[in-house]
Amino acid sequence: METTGEKKYNTFYKTRFNLFVRSYIGYSVQNYLKIKYKIDSNLTEPQLRQQFSRKRAMPEISRLSRALNLNYQLLWQFMVLGRKRKMNTKINPQDKLKAYLGIENEIVILKITRQEKENIIHEDYERALLSPAIERAAGNSLKNIKDDLIFEKKLEELQKRYQRWYYEIAHEYKLPTLVNFHFILILIS
Repeated sequence: METTGEKKYNTFYKTRFNLFVRSYIGYSVQNYLKIKYKIDSNLTEPQLRQQFSRKRAMPEISRLSRALNLNYQLLWQFMVLGRKRKMNTKINPQDKLKAYLGIENEIVILKITRQEKENIIHEDYERALLSPAIERAAGNSLKNIKDDLIFEKKLEELQKRYQRWYYEIAHEYKLPTLVNFHFILILIS
């Protein structure tokens, strides 16, 4: 039987892992490794396990696991098999988590659409994704507002709140942000 401290510890790390795999950095690292190791999505799970089960087969996952203090097995399942665990919806600051996940989802969508349009990636490109992603996530949460002035005012307020919440959640769960993206790529390269 788990004690209260162990339960809180496990919930924290499960939530932290779930937030990471749903983040832009998790998505990017997964794509990087799939391209680098030519992981075929048509292969079955036993074939993938046989090919990539050893830690030496993909040392990047091991390094990332140690650097970010994430469970190696869960990280391997996400990177190779594409498995994500179900989010625990009974967590207290649910609005903050929804805002964080909404922003990360919008970053991934923006990255995909912009990558299709242009092949050139600028130095400040990663930071240029955050503001539009926050704006889109805040705009998506505002519904049924007919008046443009009221919508703009609420959008500005919500953008400020979402930006604060994004960094609060990233800090609270010790998650990497877009600023850390290049360091993570260097770590796994």
